[in-house]
Amino acid sequence: MDQNEEKGYTAYQKKVIRNFYENKDLRLIQKLGELVSDLYLETSEKKKESGWNKIRKILIDLKVHPNEMEFLTKDKNLAVISKKLADMF
Repeated sequence: MDQNEEKGYTAYQKKVIRNFYENKDLRLIQKLGELVSDLYLETSEKKKESGWNKIRKILIDLKVHPNEMEFLTKDKNLAVISKKLADMF
């Protein structure tokens, strides 16, 4: 038996679950854009560092090559991340 059938999901629930996972990259890109926007306005250094850590995690989830991720985050330049974000859309 299929794992979804064992759990008793309806056809609608299966469709929602499938769409959730199929659109994971789009959700991550949107979250990345929100983080970049928040960091532009942030004044607290502690929150900025936390934001950059979240950006690194999202880039890992998006399967960005480690060398490119290093380039994007090493200088903590939001313009570089913004350009990459524009390329993703």
